[in-house]
Amino acid sequence: MANLEQAKGSRRRFTSKHMSIIFFSVLIAFFSVAMFISDAMKAEVSVSINGEEETVHSTAETVEELLTEIDLEVGKHDELSKSLDAPVEDGMELTYNETDEVIVTIGNKSNHYYTTEDNVQNFLNDEGIELSENDQMSVSAQDDIRNNMHIAINKALEVTINDGGEKQTAHVPNQTVENLLNKQGITLDDNDRINVDPAEKVKDNQTIEIVRVSTEYETVEKDVPHETETREDDSILQGESEVVQSGQDGKKVEEYKITKENGEEVSRELVDEEIVEESENRVVAKGTKQPTQTAQSSSESSDVQQVSESSGGFQTFTSTKYTANCSGCSGVTATGVNVSNKTTHNGMRIIAVDPSVIPLHSRVEVKTPSGSFTAIALDTGGAINGNKIDILASSKSEAYRWGHRTVQVRVLD
Repeated sequence: MANLEQAKGSRRRFTSKHMSIIFFSVLIAFFSVAMFISDAMKAEVSVSINGEEETVHSTAETVEELLTEIDLEVGKHDELSKSLDAPVEDGMELTYNETDEVIVTIGNKSNHYYTTEDNVQNFLNDEGIELSENDQMSVSAQDDIRNNMHIAINKALEVTINDGGEKQTAHVPNQTVENLLNKQGITLDDNDRINVDPAEKVKDNQTIEIVRVSTEYETVEKDVPHETETREDDSILQGESEVVQSGQDGKKVEEYKITKENGEEVSRELVDEEIVEESENRVVAKGTKQPTQTAQSSSESSDVQQVSESSGGFQTFTSTKYTANCSGCSGVTATGVNVSNKTTHNGMRIIAVDPSVIPLHSRVEVKTPSGSFTAIALDTGGAINGNKIDILASSKSEAYRWGHRTVQVRVLD
């Protein structure tokens, strides 16, 4: 009986313990299955943050939830390979790069950029900012990029310098004209001129004009023309003249101050002169002796008598014209009148005559087919003989056009 009771008690104790073991075993199995199911539901995501990679297991449904899980805040300009509302998938690769703000100032204009590049050169290449050989930058191209970095770029300007006619074009940074000229090795003398203020800033496509002004002195030897001096001589018949002294030009030395601009003469100023050889005047003796009344037997005397006695009427003469502007001409008449720049004397046309026919200083009237004029006999000539006159003209062309013409002449007084 005792054994039966013991056997029953023993069976009850086994059953209670066994039930506890089974319960805990089931509970552990449940949690294991739950953990297995939970692990099976997690997605494995490869996340690269600023170049550093890590693997994340997450039950997040979207990328935004995943970033919240790993405590990563994405800035407005940061780079993210997926959109925030993209669903999280097992095996997803997610890349995040934090950007740095860079301010670039070119001239007077500034722009803000956001970049993930590591140095300045890569940043410039990425943004397409090109620099020429002569551009200047406030930082080195190899400097590391940092947030809120400021890069100032001084772009080269194209400037043409015309230095005294020699042009050169240069690409230079922004600076004053004076600094530019100094760097180009160009100096200005006191008399030189420049078309801009050296203190002004250089402008793009500007032309700087430099006028080189120089001064030099020159001496020139010149002739001093002699003058004609007329003297009365009572030993010579009235109306006749005689050259007493032929005359000779003198010499003088003149000194000029010459101003040149870019090598070309622009002004010449006489600053000094010196007579090195005096001139000698040409002396002409003018007759004042009154002619005596004598019997005239020669044909020339008859001509004079005929003209003087018939002064109230016209006689036929052959006429030509001559000019004082010719090679070897002195420009002075036989009576000492300078006619180098005139053809009249006291309003009367100057003519050359044969003094034996028309006395010198006579006032005559000359009648031509086209009209008449008053003339005065102030000159003679080797070819002027008898009833012939030579009319002073202003040019050779006028004399050639006249040729030989027949005119009527009468002596007025």
